[in-house]
Amino acid sequence: MLVHGYAGHFYEAYFPRLAQAAAEQGITTLALNMRDHDTGPKMSDFADNHTDVATGVAYLRSLGVRKIVLLGQSIGTNRVLYQAASADPSIAATVLVSGPGNLFQWNVWQFGREKAQASVDEALRMRAAGHDRDLMLIDLGPLGKALYTPRYLLSMRGPGARSDPYQNISKVKDPVLILQGKADKLIEPDIAERLRKAAAGNPKVAVVYLEDADHGFSQQEPALAERVLSWIKSVVPQ
Repeated sequence: MLVHGYAGHFYEAYFPRLAQAAAEQGITTLALNMRDHDTGPKMSDFADNHTDVATGVAYLRSLGVRKIVLLGQSIGTNRVLYQAASADPSIAATVLVSGPGNLFQWNVWQFGREKAQASVDEALRMRAAGHDRDLMLIDLGPLGKALYTPRYLLSMRGPGARSDPYQNISKVKDPVLILQGKADKLIEPDIAERLRKAAAGNPKVAVVYLEDADHGFSQQEPALAERVLSWIKSVVPQ
């Protein structure tokens, strides 16, 4: 099951080519839109991702699929790790592509701690004043600007946010594949290693770097598909 990242959708980037390659090898693939797909104001709570992904899992199970691999792209990695940490027995493995890591830390990396904290503090003030679902303009650096509700922002990078991939991956016991492009300029270069370190208690974690791959693995779709599908076949019994 393919889960997109921020402002993405089910047919973006390498998803169609990966799905076609999987189908050719007898692997059923579902790509779904999360409730905050594409551009536009972001209003949901991160915990809503559990419902969205669980709905996709239930649909695959209704088709007779019993072993499900979750693949997340970018922020989609945070989404699928939240699901994988729930110990759903139908989830057999998880693939993380271009994960940004902890989302508050990503903002610190982009803007410095003072500015990153300022947006969180503003969201907390708005929540305290009863304006949790009003809109605030958020600077996302290389991703432009977007409208968030305090509810959305705090669930993604506020105190106690459940989106932290390092906490969630530490709870995952099934196999995990982490892929990161060395030409990816949107995330810090050591995120894959941080994720591996956070999953130190799981011996079934693999990290793969692709030398020329950017954040969306553009022009690297065949290599990505080959790495992902060969790994799935090696860790998920047919």
